Amino acid sequence: MEKLAVLIQFIFICSVLGDSTYYSSYYGLPLTSTQVAAYTSNGTVANCTVAVEACDETEPRRIDGTCNNLNYPSYGATRTPYYRILDASYHKKSSSEFEPRLSSSGTELNLTRKIRTSIWAEGRVDDEVLTSVINHLAVFFATDITNTRDTTNYVSWRPYCCKSAGKTDYACTPNHVPKDDFVHRFSGIRCLNMTRPLTFQTSGCAPNTTTPLRIVDATPLVDLSPIYGNTIEKARRTNSGGKLVTVTVNNRIHFPDTSTLNLLLGINFVGIILFWNNHNFIADQLAAVNPCWTDDQLFAAAREINIAYGVQMFYYELMATLMGKDNLIADGILSEDEGFRDLYDDTKLPQIALEYPVVLRWMHSLQDGDLRMYYTNGTYKSTFPIVDLTSNTDFLKVNDTMDFVTQGFFRQPTANSDDYVADPDIVQRGLGRLQRSNDIMTNDLAKNRYFGFKGYTEYRNHCFGDSITSFDDLTDIIDVERITQLQLLYKDVTDIDLLAGIWVEKKKENSHVPPTFYCLVKEQLERSMVSDRHWYERESRPNAFTADQLAQIRKVTLARMLCDIGPGVTEIQPRAYELPTTDNVIVSCDEIPNLDYSYWADDTCTTSS
Repeated sequence: MEKLAVLIQFIFICSVLGDSTYYSSYYGLPLTSTQVAAYTSNGTVANCTVAVEACDETEPRRIDGTCNNLNYPSYGATRTPYYRILDASYHKKSSSEFEPRLSSSGTELNLTRKIRTSIWAEGRVDDEVLTSVINHLAVFFATDITNTRDTTNYVSWRPYCCKSAGKTDYACTPNHVPKDDFVHRFSGIRCLNMTRPLTFQTSGCAPNTTTPLRIVDATPLVDLSPIYGNTIEKARRTNSGGKLVTVTVNNRIHFPDTSTLNLLLGINFVGIILFWNNHNFIADQLAAVNPCWTDDQLFAAAREINIAYGVQMFYYELMATLMGKDNLIADGILSEDEGFRDLYDDTKLPQIALEYPVVLRWMHSLQDGDLRMYYTNGTYKSTFPIVDLTSNTDFLKVNDTMDFVTQGFFRQPTANSDDYVADPDIVQRGLGRLQRSNDIMTNDLAKNRYFGFKGYTEYRNHCFGDSITSFDDLTDIIDVERITQLQLLYKDVTDIDLLAGIWVEKKKENSHVPPTFYCLVKEQLERSMVSDRHWYERESRPNAFTADQLAQIRKVTLARMLCDIGPGVTEIQPRAYELPTTDNVIVSCDEIPNLDYSYWADDTCTTSS
């Protein structure tokens, strides 16, 4: 009966996909029917294969991400490989056992919890420049291209890694708490739950003797897949007016309940509410100027504009604020010219560097554990711990909570990372009631090791040509007191973990980020741009914007989005990622530049009834 069920499943898949070709998700090569049947038989077809319908070079961006690169059509889909900026560095206990690298002397590195607590004290210090929304949107855009199941694995599937059952489960890699821990010396907690990253190897897609490579559930380019899904069947459409499905509670519009939501409130709110509602706002604007358009036309155009809206906001506003606009212009990431530019290179595959999502975790140092809410006139209302809202999106549907939370995103500051003070909730209660204790930043450092990254000094050499052979060589890039800390934690300068080194670096000039963070993130920003055949600034891409339409996209700001669809927002500072100041004064939404959707008017439509 079991073999019959597998055969029926295989026949069903083939009948649904029709003319589709199966590709290996790991190798990117076409599979034979025999190979597909083997994956189906052992239950790995979903993770290990990508089904690609025949490509058409004139079609727009596919929801599933396939056919972005016409030479390698499976790349761009979910469950396709990361690439590494530097080769992996593991301690191989056997041909199939890849463990975190050892120190230069051959001993195990210091406990990640010990390193985190030594570098980061605990407390709350507000930043003087950045608003909290920069964290929430940065995490959302990271989730758009790097969504994984790691957290779900140790929260839902393997919550027992600190118990006896975890000792025999290869997937369990808990973080041990030293006996003299500042917080847990009296709590009895000696272990923090965590699991090994899910890889192509552990998923049965590649031999266990090959270097582990993380498997990802997101498409690797910024395409708002948390909004639109990553398969045609999962596009959440009303099939009317080009809109996405919504629900109304207490006279407020919300996204419908969906199993794809991330655990964190910030991702849910910004990523889903804002871009979900922005799609419907755009669809309404397009319908007003194109009364003859069908639902499909409105949906496709609204999606295309919404994606461009998101990318423009991410590159030209969020990352420009965080990393320095002039820096990114000098490095060719941003264009000073408002016209078209075409940097597409079909030899660059649409992929994410494995270092990118880990380096982005430096931003946990900017995360405030409190969600501050404000009345629409800017008066402070109340505070609620973000971790207590984990998985509780219904909180947003109570009375006018949406209004208060929205105000907080552009009025509340981020945490200040310059003082090396981490929010207590982020490093002790990171997952709220789902875990007894969870130190997000300790997990970040542990994942750095389990991803097999080389040491910090090798990345400095890659980025800047530095030859660092002693702790004295760090004096120009790290403060002396931090170097002293590193000497107590690492026996040799080459032992320093990538993320730990980034934690203590002096900030890059004219930016809010460390130089090595800047370097590695900049590489990914460039890769995402040059590898995307559907990049919105290209004049020659399928269904490209006109020059006038692109000029409208250049007007995109978070402030304008919040004015258009943010509940209760009638005034805001123009640079919403920065706190109000004398040169960033809160003004009426009427003063925030608006997009003119008449440039999308179809001449074949008529306005007469």
